[in-house]
Amino acid sequence: MNINSIVISLVAGMSLFGMTGCSESVSNYFRNYEEARESGIMNRGWIPGFIPGSAREIKEHHKMDAPHIYVEFSFDPGDIYTFEESCTLRGKKTYTCENSGYPVTVTISGDNHAVIRSLDKGI
Repeated sequence: MNINSIVISLVAGMSLFGMTGCSESVSNYFRNYEEARESGIMNRGWIPGFIPGSAREIKEHHKMDAPHIYVEFSFDPGDIYTFEESCTLRGKKTYTCENSGYPVTVTISGDNHAVIRSLDKGI
């Protein structure tokens, strides 16, 4: 391998590293609200504190170095008021909220399934 091949390989490798970044992604699963709360993840902002107390089957994904979150869960239909109290209705079953100072959107499907995600680019 000559010097030109080595330089080209190094430049290509550094470009690929720069494009993919070095952001670590983390995923968690919690059976219910209480389990998520006890883990401390809500205090760190990875799961918003405004989710209903009846939340269950909570799947969470976030990046360690950026305020990008994705949270999916089921909840009791009667608890939709928690979004109505904490967020702004933007469309049928779509809310905009603030989580740790960053905007997120909440989308309700059916009567009891929610997805919360960061509004800016990310996950």
